[in-house]
This record gives sequence, C-alpha cells and structure tokens, in this order.
Amino acid sequence: MRIGFDVTPLCGAPTGVGVYTAQLLRHLQALLDEPPLPLVHRHNGLLGHGRVRPPGRVLASPLPLNKTLWMQAILPFQVQRVGVDLCHFTNGVAPLFCSVPMVVTLHDASLWLYPQYHYPRRLLAMRPLIPWVVRRARAVITVSESARRDLVRVLGLPTSKVHVVYEAPAPCFRPLPPGRWQARLRARYGLPARYALYVGTIEPRKNLVRLIRAMSLLHTGYRLDCGLVVVGPRGWKDRAVFDTVARLELADRVRFLGYVPTEDVCALYNLADVFVFPSLYEGFGLPVLEAMACGAPVITSQVDALAEVAGGAAALVDPRDEGHIAAAMARVLTDGAYAADLRASGRARAAQFGWARAAAETLAVYRHALATG
Repeated sequence: MRIGFDVTPLCGAPTGVGVYTAQLLRHLQALLDEPPLPLVHRHNGLLGHGRVRPPGRVLASPLPLNKTLWMQAILPFQVQRVGVDLCHFTNGVAPLFCSVPMVVTLHDASLWLYPQYHYPRRLLAMRPLIPWVVRRARAVITVSESARRDLVRVLGLPTSKVHVVYEAPAPCFRPLPPGRWQARLRARYGLPARYALYVGTIEPRKNLVRLIRAMSLLHTGYRLDCGLVVVGPRGWKDRAVFDTVARLELADRVRFLGYVPTEDVCALYNLADVFVFPSLYEGFGLPVLEAMACGAPVITSQVDALAEVAGGAAALVDPRDEGHIAAAMARVLTDGAYAADLRASGRARAAQFGWARAAAETLAVYRHALATG
C-alpha cells in the first residue's frame, strides 16, 4: 500500500494540527511496508521545527505556488503519475477532483458552529470547499466522539463514514526528575515562584480574557500569590487579552512567552502548579493530555470534547464563568491532596492514549476506504 500523506500543516508555525501530522507520519512509517509519500506545496522550509523528518522522497510542487492552487490544479496529476493507492489529507482541505481514493481528517466543526472564531478569508475559502471534499472522500477521520457528532450533524455525513482516531501526547511529554534544569528554566523565562500555565494560540476561542479575569479574582478575592504563564503564538483578535492585563494591572503577574521549544514546554508543564485550559470549543484539546502526561493538575472546560478527553481526570469548569475558573484554581493551589489526586489521575488518563495506536487505527481506515471503493 502506497500512501500519499499531506504534510502542508508542517510548513508554518507549530500548531496542534502540525503535531497531529508529524506524529501520525512518524508512527505510520513503522507500520507500512513503504513509507508514506509526503505531499507539500513547497519543499523549502518544510518540517523546519525538528519534529519529524520523512525518509526519502517528498512530492513537492514543481512551481512556487500557493497551497490552494497546487492542491487543486497540480497535485491530482502528480499523485496519478507517481502511482499512490490513496491520499490522506490531514487538515480538512483536499482536491475537488482526485484520481485516487482520499481520506480526509477534519479536526472539528468550528467553521460552522463558531464562525466568529475564524478569519473571514478562511470562512470564504473553506466553508464552501469542505462539504464537497468530504462527499468525495472515501472516509473522514476526526479526533473525538464529540467532533464526530458535530460533523455528522452539520455536514449531513453518514455516521459510518466518520471514524474517530484519538490524538495523544508525544513521548517527550513525561514527568521529569528534579535537577538543575528547574533553576535554569526559571531564570530563562523569569518564572514566578508559583504559576498557572496556559499553552495554545492567543485567540478569542481560547477564552484568555476570562482566564485573566479569573487570575485577578484569585489575587483580590482569594489572596493567593500565583502568576500566569502563557505559552503560544499570537493569533488574531488578541488585543483584548493584552488590554485586560493592562486594565486589571496584572502586567507583573502575567508572562507571555510566545513560541517555546517543545523540550521547554515539557519542562514548563512539569513545574506548573496548575494547568488551565478554559477553551470555548475544541475538537480534541491536546494540551490537556500533554499537561496530564507531565504530571500537572489540570483545569479545563466542561464542553463536550474537553470533558471527553479529560475523562474524569481534570477539574471541569464553566468556561464562561471566571468566578468558577478562579474557584477551581484556588482549590488546586490550596488543597494539596486534591492537587495530588489530579496529578495521579491525569497521568493515568494520558497513558491511555498513544500515537502507535492512532497510527494503527488510521491504517485500518485506509484499508476500509480501499475496500469500499
């Protein structure tokens, strides 16, 4: 079986979809007789974040084209010429016309359920395209039962066509033994003695304005001295986050670190007193499992996918109620036994997910797609 594998999510800044693409590619390589053939619109700069290096050939655009033009006009002829059996597109976008069977991963239904959380340009480009793509695909993969229900309902897909394959924390996310790295990390990033950690893009869907308000309540209402460390790139419509920090006079308590290397993210999880991920909507919520795998006590939203992923091993809060978020943080920070219980149950929960299993389940979807032609 020769698989064409879309690696375009690895061309830009690191994202959750990029982690999914890199880890799945790495683990599929161990299962297939012939390694997947990476498909990308530009070879220059590909995989520049050190997360994965595909063996051998990469099928890249022969011309300097943007992704959409390459995928719709050039790629179908390329895959026909090199003779792949099936193509897997890892981020919802695929050719409208392709000479080989397709599997498409759709990570969530936010384009339809929460259009206000997307750039207008993305809405105009993606919402008309994706329904056509998924109708032509042999199979659709998504990353949680919650996302599956949303996609079946919103796009009118047959339930049998949508397959759930859970993501997993990368093996590098694990508890670290105490050592000199702790002092070096604190000095490198200017970390406060105690801190809550958030990891993800700074954008409206992630609900950081309410998290910052909750931090203010933690200080004024609960009299707890705890900083907030925010790891991740700036997204869009993020001005309100920084304005809220300034208005509440929290500049000395909230640190924005931007992009941080993966090994340092793991260390930051390890040192965190609590990990807080109050997102308003997710298809999966990988940072929740990464934090659990590192032994951090986790607070996250009670929305469907995040509650599904947490599996009873996190404190669940109403993401629209900063008082509820602050109360959960106060309990973790003041109740040592409760925090220890969350740490232990989180590690056990994270251990239930693995990329080797995800790759095996994805391979089963490929075989099903080829068999149902």
